[in-house]
Amino acid sequence: MTKEQPGAWRVEIRESGRSGSVIYFEGAENITFHWEFCGGETVASIWIGESGEWNARHPWAAGWRQEILEHIAEEVVRLKAPTCSALIEERSGFIAIKQRPAGSEQRQ
Repeated sequence: MTKEQPGAWRVEIRESGRSGSVIYFEGAENITFHWEFCGGETVASIWIGESGEWNARHPWAAGWRQEILEHIAEEVVRLKAPTCSALIEERSGFIAIKQRPAGSEQRQ
C-alpha cells in the first residue's frame, strides 16, 4: 500500500441501484456520504448532514467542511454529470446535482 501525499484528496462514487455512496478520501482519512437519484431538474442529491455534527463526526476535517464539500461537488459533476452543476445547500444538508438549462455555460 502506498502512502498518499499530505493534502492529497480524491472522491470515489459507488452505485447501488438508484442510490449509493460518495466517499471523500484525504490521506488516511475518509468521509462517506449517501447519494440518490432524484427527478425533475435535480438529477441526484448527496446527503451531507448538518454542519453542527461535522466536527464531532470528522474531527480531522474540522474547519475544512466548505472546502471538502466543494471538492465533492466539483468531482461528482466532473466524473458523473458533466452537463450538470452542483449546488451546496448548507441549510438543508444536501448537495444538489442539477441539470443546467440548454445553452448555458458551465461555471468554472
